[in-house]
Amino acid sequence: MTDLENKFAEIEKRVRLLVAQNRQFKTRVKELEKELTLARREAQQFEHLRGNKLHIKEKIERILASLENAEGRG
Repeated sequence: MTDLENKFAEIEKRVRLLVAQNRQFKTRVKELEKELTLARREAQQFEHLRGNKLHIKEKIERILASLENAEGRG
């Protein structure tokens, strides 16, 4: 009978350990999800800024082309 009790005690110990690890993993997953959300937000901001930069560059190129055309006519 003690052998059976020892086996059940070992099983209980392992289950408690697994429950504790599961809590730790859940906490870590939540932390990683927050980091992922932040990284996605930063990536979106970067893309927005990149789009603005490209838009400004195109405007400057058009202005320069207009000035060159005006200079060539004058």
